[in-house]
Amino acid sequence: MNHKWTRRALLGSAGAVAGAAAIGFGVLASRDGAALVPGVSRARKVVGDDTLPAKVDVVVIGGGNVGCLTALTLAERGLRVALCEKGVIAGEASGRSLGYIESQFLHPAKMEIIGRSKALWAGMNERVQAETGYRRTGLATCFLDQAALDATQGWIDAVHGEPGVDARLITAGELNTLLPQAAGGSAGGFAGALYQPSDGCAEPTLAAPAIADAVRRHGGHVLQQCAVRGIETSAGRVSGVVTERGPIACQAVVLAGGVWSPVLAHTLGLDVPQFMAFSGIARLSAAPGPQLSMISETGFALRPTLTGGYDVCTAIGTAPITPSTLRHLLRLRPALSHMWEQLRPAFDLGTFMAEWRIPTQWRLDQPSPFETNRILMPETRHALLAEVVANAKATLPALKDTQVLEQWSGALMSTLDNMPVVSAADGVPGLYLGTGFYYGLTMGPAAGEALADLVMGRQPQIDLAPYRYARFHDGSPIVFHD
Repeated sequence: MNHKWTRRALLGSAGAVAGAAAIGFGVLASRDGAALVPGVSRARKVVGDDTLPAKVDVVVIGGGNVGCLTALTLAERGLRVALCEKGVIAGEASGRSLGYIESQFLHPAKMEIIGRSKALWAGMNERVQAETGYRRTGLATCFLDQAALDATQGWIDAVHGEPGVDARLITAGELNTLLPQAAGGSAGGFAGALYQPSDGCAEPTLAAPAIADAVRRHGGHVLQQCAVRGIETSAGRVSGVVTERGPIACQAVVLAGGVWSPVLAHTLGLDVPQFMAFSGIARLSAAPGPQLSMISETGFALRPTLTGGYDVCTAIGTAPITPSTLRHLLRLRPALSHMWEQLRPAFDLGTFMAEWRIPTQWRLDQPSPFETNRILMPETRHALLAEVVANAKATLPALKDTQVLEQWSGALMSTLDNMPVVSAADGVPGLYLGTGFYYGLTMGPAAGEALADLVMGRQPQIDLAPYRYARFHDGSPIVFHD
């Protein structure tokens, strides 16, 4: 699978180092897209709880997709749960993604967790009694020539029989039936596509908020503007957390803090090697265009929205050079050869120093780093998005009169091997990690279910061996997974 649409994750930091060596610091510093700007949430507002519970069974840290789904599963099973979010529900990455729920070109090792998630997503609106935006739209990755289609057959063969996989190649004629609005690309038209009917999408601004509302209906506490400053232990195991509002006693903690997970984990002596990349999306007004989610070899991805419009983005992300990049340089080797094609490294002094200034320890009766930045938001590369929109309109003439309603960016994250961590935290009994999700919306339901199983001592529905935290520290070879 050497084609550029192998969906290689935007693990920015590795590419950033390679880029710095190849093109020089001056060029990197002149590029836009790596700066952080004052954060504003895109997500629907959630009414949270004002009163801090004195004691619960489990505290879940992080109000994104994985944190909310973990909290919901625990609350549905009758446990007392407090979901703590330093900002607002889905204020960061979970409310800023493209919204795909899919598995095209991903490594076979990921198919079990995605297959389980697809099954859970199918009943999500009914489960939470609200609109998450989930629709089974299907996804077509459209190619301009037969050679690309032939190469794609290798991936189909590799994942044949895996859970949730119903991918097949379709001809230009079949694609035209699904996508009659397409004019094709520079080759005069698409030669065909990789099509998976079971793929779909959800609305990132609605999904986690709807799930958080369901947590409250099941008796859980949803605490926004409530940063967890630290995790406390007693007799060698987790005994509670200290929030900016006060302490909460508990028997277990699930850390699902997204980009912030390594910061809090480090206070307990845990090393969670996780890295960022920034990517932007443009929202177009309503048009009589396709109701199919699609990726075009000409360089864009698109999904229909609930309002009849379209969200459009490109695979090219900005890779900010940060202290974590330099600190983990040697460990990034497995990723370097995989992800350079879809990365654009850049250096911003403010972003670099923002991470540099984060302390390794702090007093729990004083403001923490999490209260300094309630919503992490990268700057938006408007010029790049303008090119992406023009590309989409040229490929889909039905979109030619649409207007750009909104543009935004978000911070993607992943690990050294592009596999998330869904695991007990070795050395800290009672602490569980759900972090490093590049495909958080796609994997969220199964990950939340698995984390709840771990907390409760149940056998998870999926094999969690590939997602164990210990793999980064027990001498296991780090192998990058697309």
